[in-house]
Amino acid sequence: MSGVIASDAARGDVLDDPVELARFTRVDARDGVAESSLQLSGLHCAACAGDIEAALSAVDGVVDAEVNYAASRARVRWQPARIRASSLVQAIRDAGYDAVPDTAVQARALRTGERRQLLWRLFVASFCAMQVMMLATPVYVADAGSLASDLEQLLHRSAWTLTLPVMLFSATPFFTSAWSSLKRGRLGMDVPVALGVLVAFVASSGAAFDPGGVFGREVYFDSLSMFVSFLLAGRWLELRARHAAADAIERMGAAAPRRAWRIVDEQGRTEEVSVERLAVGERVRVPLGEAFPGDGVIEQGSTRADESLLSGEATPVAKQEGAAVVAGSINLASPVTVRLQRVGADTRFEQIAALMREALTRRPEAARIADRIAGPFLAAVLLLALGAAAVWWTIDPSRAVWVAVSVLIVTCPCALSLAAPSALLAATSALARRGVLLRRVEALETLARVDHVMLDK
Repeated sequence: MSGVIASDAARGDVLDDPVELARFTRVDARDGVAESSLQLSGLHCAACAGDIEAALSAVDGVVDAEVNYAASRARVRWQPARIRASSLVQAIRDAGYDAVPDTAVQARALRTGERRQLLWRLFVASFCAMQVMMLATPVYVADAGSLASDLEQLLHRSAWTLTLPVMLFSATPFFTSAWSSLKRGRLGMDVPVALGVLVAFVASSGAAFDPGGVFGREVYFDSLSMFVSFLLAGRWLELRARHAAADAIERMGAAAPRRAWRIVDEQGRTEEVSVERLAVGERVRVPLGEAFPGDGVIEQGSTRADESLLSGEATPVAKQEGAAVVAGSINLASPVTVRLQRVGADTRFEQIAALMREALTRRPEAARIADRIAGPFLAAVLLLALGAAAVWWTIDPSRAVWVAVSVLIVTCPCALSLAAPSALLAATSALARRGVLLRRVEALETLARVDHVMLDK
C-alpha cells in the first residue's frame, strides 16, 4: 500500500498541483526561483550523486542541483516559468534512479521499499553463501588425492548453481551502478567491485566445468558469495544510518498539524481544512491540546503554549489577547482564536525544518575531498590490477586472473567516500533526536577543533 502511495504521489498530475507542490517546494519572492527537496532511492555509491546532479543540471530551467548521497536527498533550484516539478523527477528516473517529494508519507514509502529490497538481497546472498561454504568444506579438509574427481566436480557445479542467485539478484546493484557510471564516462565505486565479482565468477565457472582449461581447477564461489554478503551487510548498516536521520526530521515534522479549524463567518462557525489551504489574514480556532497551524496573534481568549520544540524552553508561555503564537507550538490551557500572519513555508517552524533538511542535503568538505580523490584512486586500482595480472602471467599464468581479482577486491574503495558522510550523518541524526538544530554539517568538522565553549541561552 505504501508503494502505491509513493507511486501516485510521483505522477506529474500530482506533483504539479499547487497544493502538493507547496509541500516540498519553496519559491523565493525576490527572483521567482523555486527550491525543491526530493527523496532519492537507488543510490549505491558517491558517484551516483554526481550522476543525478548531472542529469538535473542538463534539464532546461534548472538553476543548480545538489545531491547528498549519505542522506539520499536532492536540493534543486529551478525556474517555474520554464519547467514543471514533474520534469525533475522524470530526469532522475531517466538517469536510472527514483525520486519522490521529500514529504513524510512519500519519503517513508520510498525508504520502506528500499529497505525491504536490500534485506531480500542480503538474505539471498547470506543464505546461498552458507550453502556454498558447506559444499566447499569437503574440498578444503580432504587430504590431497583422497577426494574422487567426479565428486569434486559435483561439489563445484552444485556451488555454481547456488551462486547463480547471488549473481543474478543479490549482486545486481553493483553491476547496474558500475554500468551506469561507465556509460557516463565515470569511474564509480562499484566498478572495481563489479569487475572483481564478475571475473571471479567467470573464472570459477571455467574451472568448475573445464578443470583442465586456462582457469585451472580452483574455484572461489564461496569467497565470491561471502564477499557480496559482506558488502550488502555494510550497505544495510549505512542505509539504517541514513534512514535514522530521515526519521528524526520526520518526527519533528509530525509535530506540525495537518488540519485546522478555519472560521468562515462572524458567528464563529468553523470548517475543517488542510493547513496547506490556509491563507494569511484568515482566522482559525485552535482547540485545547492541538498545535497552532501557523504564525499569528491571538484575537480572542488566553492560554498557555508549549514552545519547547522551537525554543528549548520547557516552561509553558502565557499567551494573552494580542500575543504572538508560532506554528507547531501546543495550546495547553483553553481554546483560542488566532489571526494568521504567516502560513506554510513562511512559518518559523517550517523554516527550522527546512534548515535541518538543508543540513542533511549539503555535502561537507571532507566528503567533497573524498569524492575528488575517489576518481584517481579508482583509476590507480584498475591499473594496479592489470599490472599485477601482467606480471603474474609471466610467472604463473594460472594465478594471473586470481591476483587481479584479489587486487580489485582488497582495494575496494567504498569506505573512502562512505565513511566521512555516514559518520557526519549519524552525528546530525543524533543531534536532531535531541532537539539540536544543525544548520551546516561543516560545523561538526569545526567543532572537533574547538577548545572552549560558551553558551548563552
